[in-house]
Amino acid sequence: MLLTIAHKAYRYTGLILFIFIAFTTQAQTDKATEEKKPVAQLTAVQWNAVEGYYQNARNKEMYLQIISKGNVLIEKLLWNNTELKLTPESELDFIGESEGEPVRISFKKDSAGNITQLLFNRNNIFTKAKDYKPIVRIEMPHTPVQLKKYEGLYRIQLREQERFIQFTEKENKLVLKQHWDSKEVILLPESDSNFFCKEAPLFSLLFVKDNEGNISKALVNKRDNWEKVKKTAPTAEQLKALEGKYEFKEDPDNVIQLIVKKNTLIIKQLWDKKEIILEPYSANYFYNNAESYPIQVTRDESGTVTQLLVLGLDVFIRVK
Repeated sequence: MLLTIAHKAYRYTGLILFIFIAFTTQAQTDKATEEKKPVAQLTAVQWNAVEGYYQNARNKEMYLQIISKGNVLIEKLLWNNTELKLTPESELDFIGESEGEPVRISFKKDSAGNITQLLFNRNNIFTKAKDYKPIVRIEMPHTPVQLKKYEGLYRIQLREQERFIQFTEKENKLVLKQHWDSKEVILLPESDSNFFCKEAPLFSLLFVKDNEGNISKALVNKRDNWEKVKKTAPTAEQLKALEGKYEFKEDPDNVIQLIVKKNTLIIKQLWDKKEIILEPYSANYFYNNAESYPIQVTRDESGTVTQLLVLGLDVFIRVK
């Protein structure tokens, strides 16, 4: 069991399968408007009119498909193969639910009465497509040895914090693991440097080489540069400087202790005495893979350790 402190799951909107566009629900909408209305009865002509493929107005690679089954509308998000079920409130308005939050779609007609647009949760516009062509990704022949060169830890700077992902070859596939929440993505090579995910056709990954031909970066979704980290072992002196107690910023009664034993850093949760051995990746970043437990060290201008970022979210202040 990891930290028992209640905290929200961290979401970085620039990464992996959960980011392509945030289709926000109207969480603050008046509850009265969210009450389910009686299901409208549509004719076969009305059901057929809304069916088809729709293209996102902002991202031309994003499509969703609308299918009718019985008295239910199926909305399939083709970028991650998620399906949502919605019921009609009227000829053009449908409502459903995803992860406990309401989902709404509304269709728009042109002057001739033809369906031309779909509005997803009131602020995401999709235009009806006439010539939809699915994204086709073909896995290139490869061996586990070819994938080994991509293995390692990669880092990105986000505002005042760093985030880390790790690539590992498993069963002739490349596995991307997010260190802060342990989520994994299975990747396959489309070419020597381009990878894709079967479950999310829009996900893209490009590995970049330096002037010497070594892998130096991973470009995720065509915009997020993750720098490959050269693993370095901290000195005994650097480890010793981390020893001490740290209290949770939001609740000082919760205290952890860092202990060094035979050049190994151990974190001890004083509320339950649980100890976790941390593997060093640098003097300021430690991780336990089995527990998906990262710790990042913050130092002041003089190099003195001042606080820890635990599990990518929880700040612990050093006890003087």
